[in-house]
Amino acid sequence: MKNGSGNCRRIAAGIRKWVMASLLVAGLPAWAWDGAPSGKITSIDVTAGTNYAFRVYLNGGGVALCTNGTSFAYLNEADSNYKVYVASLLMAKAQNSTVTLFVNTEGGFCHIGYIGVGT
Repeated sequence: MKNGSGNCRRIAAGIRKWVMASLLVAGLPAWAWDGAPSGKITSIDVTAGTNYAFRVYLNGGGVALCTNGTSFAYLNEADSNYKVYVASLLMAKAQNSTVTLFVNTEGGFCHIGYIGVGT
């Protein structure tokens, strides 16, 4: 009986290690962002295609949306999937939905790399 319970403990310890390692690996992509603020869109600014073209402000006014960044997050027209991002953000504003913006600091500004609507 003693050997059987020892094997069970070793197996359980091995399983715990695998579970912990998989949880750690699953969390790594979230660490790649300089910020992931959530809130409702309070205002939107639109300007020239390469001048932080589409800017989004979230409720909570004046709070930096990324590390050492600004109170707005932006997209430029050259960004991949720009039109889908803009359409999604405009719809979220119109429906007063909560959004999560996954952003990176670029030149002191918060560049949107991923969004979640209704999250």
